[in-house]
Amino acid sequence: MSAASRGGRCVVLPVEGREVRLTHPDRLLWPREGITKAQLVEYYLQVAPLMLPHLVDRPLVLTRYPQGIEGPSFYQKQAPHPRPAWVRTCPIAHEQRVVDYVVADSPATLAWLGNLAAVELHPWMSTVADPEHPDLLVIDLDPDPPSGFEESRRVALWLRPALEALGLQAVPKLSGATGVHVCIPLVPRHPYAVTSRVAAVIGQVLADLRPDLVTAERLVRRRQGRVYVDPYQNLRGKTVVGPYSPRPMPGAPVSVPVTWEELQHVCPSDFTVANWSRWLPGRRDPLIEARRRPQSLEPLLRRGLVEARPERA
Repeated sequence: MSAASRGGRCVVLPVEGREVRLTHPDRLLWPREGITKAQLVEYYLQVAPLMLPHLVDRPLVLTRYPQGIEGPSFYQKQAPHPRPAWVRTCPIAHEQRVVDYVVADSPATLAWLGNLAAVELHPWMSTVADPEHPDLLVIDLDPDPPSGFEESRRVALWLRPALEALGLQAVPKLSGATGVHVCIPLVPRHPYAVTSRVAAVIGQVLADLRPDLVTAERLVRRRQGRVYVDPYQNLRGKTVVGPYSPRPMPGAPVSVPVTWEELQHVCPSDFTVANWSRWLPGRRDPLIEARRRPQSLEPLLRRGLVEARPERA
């Protein structure tokens, strides 16, 4: 990272013809790992070619950690003030108010977000041009301890042929924690009420077939160490953490799309803010490629989800 000027605890960072002010660059965001705000910004700039295709033209929700991941945090939908004139925003109407969301469409905006200590970036599953019709459905696999990543991996690998039997191709994404997001690119034709219902029915079918391993139970106390299939992140205004977003967890893991072959052997610690130089160079993104071939839910809806159930794991 090069700086045009340094003054006290502020760096002016040139990014593709724009100037990004980086305040307190040495502030530790992951104290145990020694990862600073400047290193987070550097990561965002390096990952931008893969990250931006998942963020461009989408309302963005931020999770900010101004004092680092061990300090207070807050969830932010309204675009922060003040902000540079070149930071794009979009207004989205909600029941009680209109929210002006950030739209991350450039490396400079990612750097600016890094300076805000926006550790997690959560894009909507629909675009600003058509916010009511998602172009992504996510089967969110969230293990309840003592279940963990291995159980999430097992459920995801079992789910793949089940989805293919329903005519759907999916891409797995490590959540960066212990979960897996099974991502299904869609033609943006149906409202969130439909996509969330599809996710809920899939989750219930999985839970019915493997109640020892999977649950659709919303109450945490009733999950009993199983993998929860959470359909509710597919509702309007809800999100899952975006591709390549860091997570505010020990080790600074990153949520990364992987191939089904990779899913069989990778683990969350393989992809972190600290080790990006090992996994990022030359990496191809299977989710970007899959989003070029969006799928329709029409055949599935006409057929009826209950007609095709996956085999037992």
